Amino acid sequence: MLVDDQIVVQNIVKNSGTSFFWGMKILNPQKKRAMFSVYAFCRIVDDIADDIKNINIKKTQLKEWKKKIEDIYQNKQVTSSIEKELKHSIKAYNLNKLDFFSIIDGMMMDAEKDIKFPTKKELNLYCDRVAVAVGYLSIKIFGLSNKEKKYAFYLGRAFQLTNIVRDFHEDLNRGRCYISTDYLAKYGIKKNLMTISNEPKLQNIFQDILSEAQEYYEKSSRESNKINKKKIIASEIMKSFYKALHSKMFNTTINIKKKIKLNSFEKIHILCLFFLRY
Repeated sequence: MLVDDQIVVQNIVKNSGTSFFWGMKILNPQKKRAMFSVYAFCRIVDDIADDIKNINIKKTQLKEWKKKIEDIYQNKQVTSSIEKELKHSIKAYNLNKLDFFSIIDGMMMDAEKDIKFPTKKELNLYCDRVAVAVGYLSIKIFGLSNKEKKYAFYLGRAFQLTNIVRDFHEDLNRGRCYISTDYLAKYGIKKNLMTISNEPKLQNIFQDILSEAQEYYEKSSRESNKINKKKIIASEIMKSFYKALHSKMFNTTINIKKKIKLNSFEKIHILCLFFLRY
């Protein structure tokens, strides 16, 4: 029977509606508990960056979370369910403090100023902080070593680039746009949030981003062939869900006002195909 702290954290993950839930759900109880704590942490700091309007409050709360993480590593007493569960996971799987800090720093990039048309270098840094760092924490829980970090790196980049296209309209409504200046220059488009959605070449940019994501998916697949499949079953399920989202957008005209999602039937179908292969 789950204790109260675990139930609180599991509900954060479940209520987020993430497809990642199904990948985490199949793990053994200890690994599942750890992954739920990491994802719940990500959900909380992401909500701070996205949902709180006041910039100073955002920055303050993110800095507070950095202190909370530091306190956990200093073995200080913690009180909230998420902190208790993170403390358990960090100790059980020797998770790297810098990866947690990296995730917070990524959210801080959103909090300090809404990201608008970053350089390619800035975008890569953002992807590595908010997505790749999560992958690095995950592979430690899965039982992989630093030799398998390329797998997490490629997968994190692929997931985040897929998100950038899928969430374009939602991000635009928040005053953000993660399309890099490289793509704007390629198609002669001005840096203007008000007009970007009406640009005829926007669909070309989407496909360029999705092509880049596809390259990362392929690289992650090549790396996965070098790894014990039993150790990465959860992340491979997550990849299957994300590749399905990617496929719905790749090489087609995207309706930016309609967020691409997977329905229940599609999720079940993906899971069935996955377990038939494995």
